[in-house]
Amino acid sequence: MTKARRRNNSANAILDAAQRVAVAKGANKVSLDSVAKEAGLTKGGVLYNFPSKDALISGLLLRLLKAYGPLIDESVEQLEGQAHPHLRSVFRVISQLQELDHNIPMAILAAAAENLELLQPLRDEMAQRYQRIQAEAPSGDAAALLWAAGEGLMLLDMLKLLPFGAEEKTRLLEKLDEKAGGLK
Repeated sequence: MTKARRRNNSANAILDAAQRVAVAKGANKVSLDSVAKEAGLTKGGVLYNFPSKDALISGLLLRLLKAYGPLIDESVEQLEGQAHPHLRSVFRVISQLQELDHNIPMAILAAAAENLELLQPLRDEMAQRYQRIQAEAPSGDAAALLWAAGEGLMLLDMLKLLPFGAEEKTRLLEKLDEKAGGLK
């Protein structure tokens, strides 16, 4: 096994450990020490792959984005030929992600709150998504409002601020999908 492959495997194991720490103990407990302990490594082993907590958080965010992107792309393919496939894919993927443990994105957000620059890859992803949605929508404002509503539902759910349960959230996402399909 090459050194690069071992490092990549170690990096993935460390990110897995960071996710386990976030899920089991909460976002505020993700530290280089706690992740090293969970991964069965020394802190130096973690630092070899992620030279700082910011680098670790960036790794978590990039991995989350890499997991989310293909789900959107797959949904866009399924909706090919229908109205507003990018916008509607967002709603469908948000519905699929209800089973996602929100401690993982919360760990990223909590750590990024200390350094907002860590959120730049997410900003870039959101800007690209917005551009694709706008390119499909003759009524750009209506599409933007629907998109913001869907993303807002996901964020409120992550923050445990929704005043209703998963069934209502799913119903509302279906309504957003229906409205998006009818945009002219």
